[in-house]
Amino acid sequence: MKAVLCRTFGGPEVLVVEDVPSPPLPGGHVRIAVSAVGVNFAEVVQISGDFQIATELPLIPGFEAVGTVLDAGDVAGVRRGDRVLVLTCWGVYADEVVVPASQIVLAPAGLDDARAAAFPVAYATAHVALLHRAGLKPHETVVVHAPTGNVGRAALQVADRVGARVIAVSRRPDDVHTSAHEVLDAREGDVVERVRALTGGRGADVVLELVGGDSARQGLECLAWEGRLLTVGFAGGEIPDVSLLDLLIRNVAVIGEDIAGYAVRDPQVARRALLDCVRWFEQGDLEPGPVATRPLEHAAAVLTEIGAPAHAGKIVLTTDARHA
Repeated sequence: MKAVLCRTFGGPEVLVVEDVPSPPLPGGHVRIAVSAVGVNFAEVVQISGDFQIATELPLIPGFEAVGTVLDAGDVAGVRRGDRVLVLTCWGVYADEVVVPASQIVLAPAGLDDARAAAFPVAYATAHVALLHRAGLKPHETVVVHAPTGNVGRAALQVADRVGARVIAVSRRPDDVHTSAHEVLDAREGDVVERVRALTGGRGADVVLELVGGDSARQGLECLAWEGRLLTVGFAGGEIPDVSLLDLLIRNVAVIGEDIAGYAVRDPQVARRALLDCVRWFEQGDLEPGPVATRPLEHAAAVLTEIGAPAHAGKIVLTTDARHA
């Protein structure tokens, strides 16, 4: 099989494309011909050696993919030829992958390969963060920072689908998905004051924070009594300090969520989230965003591109794997 390998930790330039033996098929696993792979900034961290879930070299990076089952082994309910979404922690930058059955769901027929490959991380992250971790309830108010990115866009739609009031805070307000009920331009005025004005002075029940730095500090100030700040990433590059005294006095919580951790430690949580999101997509309630495609062989250049501060948009790597 063809795979993108990291043989030494470093930047994207360390990646090489090689033909390697297909992995064995243990019990409870399925073999998949990969047709497209979603690219995430987390892969830059994986190959740097700083990723929070350790693995040995050489490694194949990548979390999400779509493909066709080549061999279902001893797994019940999965057949050769099934088209599936994959949400895992390693190994999908290849034209073939072997994963536990707990890390796949059937792909919806109405979602083409490019958008399907970009679906698992964004929507499972949004669902697990908002519903499993923060316990978002209907009629609660949620503020989403960075709502034009893949995860932010998914979070707007998931929150709207469960009946929450959704406020988006963006530097690109014209690009925010219509599932946001109110959109605040992050460049204009005091975001905290405007969130409080929209909520009758109360503040938000949940803030989904993807940026870090001043955005996260602002998000904490937006919280209502017993509000929850979800920290899901630090796209701005700064990991903020948080005062435990402030959390105590205001009775608010800071909650972390890492979908890669769920893929490894509790894959059924991630799988249930993905199943919900697939069903909601089939019902017409979710609208994945556009993606750009590049060949798998361009993985190093794509990771260099998405690591740049000015990068925007989702990129998917495509393969020439033969499907069952």
